[in-house]
Amino acid sequence: MLETPLIILTKRFILRPLDEGDVTIRYVGWFCEQVVQQYISAATASPDIAALRQFVVERNGRDDVVFLGIFEKKNGLHIGNIKYEPVDSVAGYAIGGILIGDPHWRGMGVAVEVLWASANWLHKHRNIRQIVLGVDRANTAAINAYRKVGFIEESTAFIPTVLPGCLTMVWHLTSCEGASSIKPITGR
Repeated sequence: MLETPLIILTKRFILRPLDEGDVTIRYVGWFCEQVVQQYISAATASPDIAALRQFVVERNGRDDVVFLGIFEKKNGLHIGNIKYEPVDSVAGYAIGGILIGDPHWRGMGVAVEVLWASANWLHKHRNIRQIVLGVDRANTAAINAYRKVGFIEESTAFIPTVLPGCLTMVWHLTSCEGASSIKPITGR
């Protein structure tokens, strides 16, 4: 069973599992933004608050999912999410995705900071050696952020088909420890 509660601290953020109370009208509004709908395939359906709460509930407590909200340290504001699903500790890989929902935080290095911290945790606690994601080829900001972290364009059997226009990127985690000044602190 996944360690609970899981808390990862970075310089600016607290990463913790989402709960139903985190799904607010503000959160739902992220999925209505044109830029989010353009690049996040799950956002095209414009979910309602009940559907998003159910989505969160269905992922809580699952060993094959790490679904974390990104919260500002200084005021607790929920600014986005990072999700790994599935997380396969035996095969050593996780499929990742990130949403910076708060437009004021886009382009501010959130993805790099959060990916490093969560990858460190996954590597240490879940035996993850590869993180795989699909990204829209037109989303150059995201592609550049992923490359800064260490993702490379690579075909993989873990994602047999990628949505049209998407690029498959893989980050090989030979060792995250010491590779960044961002050191996650985990709590029980």
